[in-house]
Amino acid sequence: MFTMISLIYLQMGLAVNLAGSTVSGEFKTLAQCQKAAARQKGALPIPRGYAAAWQDTLCVPINREVRVGNERQTDFEKLLADALEPRACDSEGVCRRAGIERGGGKH
Repeated sequence: MFTMISLIYLQMGLAVNLAGSTVSGEFKTLAQCQKAAARQKGALPIPRGYAAAWQDTLCVPINREVRVGNERQTDFEKLLADALEPRACDSEGVCRRAGIERGGGKH
């Protein structure tokens, strides 16, 4: 069994910080986990004051008895919704991956 850890990174100047992480999903094989993880990776809307924002993923093995919930990154969604430039969601899929509506509003 495998689970996926989503990692959110924010860059300010030359410094890169891990802004949040979420463990979600249960996958029978590493290949299934990696396929799901590939859809989550990529650029995210960039909050004011940051140079870049992106999400990466990591598939890790878990014991068969372990149950993993699907937690939402609410604090990160709020950070983005409150601090987006007006055109931050122009790129395809970046707001969807972050759970943000186009134009900076929250779901």
